Amino acid sequence: MPILRQILVCGSLLGIGYAFLYCHQEAAVLTSSLHETNASVNLSQQIASNTYFGPIKPAPGNSQLVRLEVLVRDSPEASGLQIVSVEFNNTNIPLKPRDIYGNRGNASFQVKPGTYPLQWVVNRDKFAWPRSVTHEEVVTVSPRDLWLEVSIEGETVSIR
Repeated sequence: MPILRQILVCGSLLGIGYAFLYCHQEAAVLTSSLHETNASVNLSQQIASNTYFGPIKPAPGNSQLVRLEVLVRDSPEASGLQIVSVEFNNTNIPLKPRDIYGNRGNASFQVKPGTYPLQWVVNRDKFAWPRSVTHEEVVTVSPRDLWLEVSIEGETVSIR
């Protein structure tokens, strides 16, 4: 009887040991595939973040001209700043009523390299003084630029 008990105990221990090793290997395979998936997601995010979708050659016609787009948006807050007028290089940009995203309008230009004035007027809160504030910015267009985006959102401007 004691020999049969020893064989049974040894068989049980071996079975538990093999089950432990099998589960440990499956967990390692699952973890490595998870790391590979995360690495590929990070790689695809990095590739997407470094992708350039702008023009790759100069504007047709005059190769010295640079495409410039002006995007106009009101402040994102519901009771925030409202843009009254926008002028680029002494050219008035027509504005539409605000849509649900705050977009007011846009304009496209083809300009030679140089510096150009950008001026916009915003209406502030009815309790703030002065109610209307005029902002000015100088847009510098480099001869190396193929395309330039000027985005006005409330009181801030970004030039990319």
